[in-house]
Amino acid sequence: MSTTDADPQAPVDATPDDTRPSRRRFFALGASAAAALAAAGTADAQRPKSRGSSPFPAGQPAGTAPDPSAAWSDPVLRLVRRVTMGATPDELALARRLGYAGYLDYQLRASEIDDSAIEAIIAARLPMTQMTPAMLAMQMDTNEVANQLADGTWYRAAFSKAQLRERMVEFWTDHFTISLNKVGYRKLVDDRDVIRPNALGTFPELLRATAHSGAMLMYLDQNTSRTPTPNQNYAREIMELHTLGVDGGYTQTDVAELSRILTGWSTTGPGTFLFNRNLHDRNAKVFMGRTFPAMPTTATDVQMKAEGDAAIQMLVQHPSTAAYLSLKMARWLLSYEPPQAVIDATAATYLATGGDIKAMIRTILSGKNLMAAPAKYKRPFHLAISAMRGMGASVVNVRAVRQTSDRMGMPVFMWEQPNGYPDRVDWWSGLVLTRWAYMQYLSTLNSTTVAQVNAMPFRSPDTPDGVVAQIGARLFGGEMPAALRTQLLTYIRGGAYSEARVRETLALAASAQEFQWF
Repeated sequence: MSTTDADPQAPVDATPDDTRPSRRRFFALGASAAAALAAAGTADAQRPKSRGSSPFPAGQPAGTAPDPSAAWSDPVLRLVRRVTMGATPDELALARRLGYAGYLDYQLRASEIDDSAIEAIIAARLPMTQMTPAMLAMQMDTNEVANQLADGTWYRAAFSKAQLRERMVEFWTDHFTISLNKVGYRKLVDDRDVIRPNALGTFPELLRATAHSGAMLMYLDQNTSRTPTPNQNYAREIMELHTLGVDGGYTQTDVAELSRILTGWSTTGPGTFLFNRNLHDRNAKVFMGRTFPAMPTTATDVQMKAEGDAAIQMLVQHPSTAAYLSLKMARWLLSYEPPQAVIDATAATYLATGGDIKAMIRTILSGKNLMAAPAKYKRPFHLAISAMRGMGASVVNVRAVRQTSDRMGMPVFMWEQPNGYPDRVDWWSGLVLTRWAYMQYLSTLNSTTVAQVNAMPFRSPDTPDGVVAQIGARLFGGEMPAALRTQLLTYIRGGAYSEARVRETLALAASAQEFQWF
């Protein structure tokens, strides 16, 4: 990656005429690739779901192409696909050197991975990501705060060596969804100080951190909740979405009682946590069978806040929390419909380890489990980053690339509902042409101020066969299906061999059905 500073709003340089394919010609010649991807579409793709519907899919929709993982024979490559934002030759070489267990262990020990290079770039280019809440509260350009948060997320996803941590940051960001549109700069603080430090820690620590997050309390209106008429939003969501699950054994009465217990959990002006005793309900409460006695007026702040701490501890220790999280994590890391035996084993790990996230991941991602798992469909953020990594893009300023990717329907931190961006193939299998357009855009990048995709590594040897072989190695880890190889060779041989033809072939490979899955 280049370390040259650049204007965050700098436009993409025009690509020289001899290397830029005609957009109309590209779309016309590649119609077969679009048709293959469109087969994965469903009638309700991208259609908003009702709040009461299940957040999980019932499996792949009717009409999808055959599972590409049937031809994935390398366990190490399967692991790299699942725990990274996209395979690269260097990442795959590291994984093969360490072996399956060694590479998984390496990625789980994220705190020991040296990520100083990308962190230095982020600190230099995105100074707002280093600011305190008080400093951020004084910033007048709120759009720039949001852009720097999103840019930092993209830089880390694409270039961090701790790739599994980035995958779990994405998971927990959805699990504990907070819309940037509602909370503003507070989401930057939440991402930096709550989600990232705890993404591979323990779930109880993570839940407690989110319960003290100014962004979370503001997003779910807890910061204005007070006796005698408390707001129930946070109390409901911490049980329905964060811990027990909608069928986890609580009642509406428990929601009401927990909202009373949590009165006083509020925020300061800049949006940091504050317990306000004047808002707290000191009367007796009964939550999930446990009685919280009335408190005298002489009770201290610590004593009153301890009611909420105790209620949260009840939630993290509940068997329903173990089952709900295990199902959701297994669906994220393994398959849309994981075997019940995997869910049960992961829940047992949760209860035995006090919610250790790394231990749960080890249980889910055993070699046996992963080799039996079908492929999953890349959500737009995952697809965009995996293409950058596979094409070896060097990035000076990620913003233009990110904003182009947003047209695929997944701008980071912008999901408005508290249930997070869906992890469902039927939700994302529409809008195929926007995926294709992104690949065409990315493959032609040749900007010294934004990003470059260097075609030369794909031209070694500099022949049609050599290009397709390099695409197979770099984008598919050596497991590109023979049918796709034939299609790409037919295309690259179908016109004058040039850099433009190489880039078109690269874009078509990344647009193909097989690259959409991981």
